[in-house]
Amino acid sequence: MDKAQTERIAYAGIVLACFAILSWLNGRYVGSGAGEVAAYTVIGLILAATCLAGLAALTLLAEPSLRQGAGYMGGLDAVARGFLIAIPFTLLALLADLAFGWNAATAFIQAAIMTSGAAVGTELARRGEPKLRYMLICMGGAFAFSIIWIAYSAIFSKAAG
Repeated sequence: MDKAQTERIAYAGIVLACFAILSWLNGRYVGSGAGEVAAYTVIGLILAATCLAGLAALTLLAEPSLRQGAGYMGGLDAVARGFLIAIPFTLLALLADLAFGWNAATAFIQAAIMTSGAAVGTELARRGEPKLRYMLICMGGAFAFSIIWIAYSAIFSKAAG
């Protein structure tokens, strides 16, 4: 395994850890018991991984030069690097909830997703790809991810009772 693959795996792991923490924090308010919180966290993590992979695929569909150059791993790398912006949002959500008792995980999840979407577009633009197109595609993908997360939380909350 080369250095680029190791970095890509590390970045993806960090991003998924952030979503696991944010899911757990939000699950504590959406679910009523430990089992529901665990289920919300696991499903949230699967949802995050699926949406991140979908965002990488969306960027590749939109730009043939990226698809022919770096391929899917290049798109996934850009998404993982861009979503590292979720780290401060995760830390702030942990601080707000555990230190101050403020349930703000939902707001921090949405802010992390939207800001990270812009960062993915910036990461791709840094590589010389069409800047405006990637900003619009990445922000649109992040917006869809954010809406999906809101719907997931609402549906889970109603199902949990």
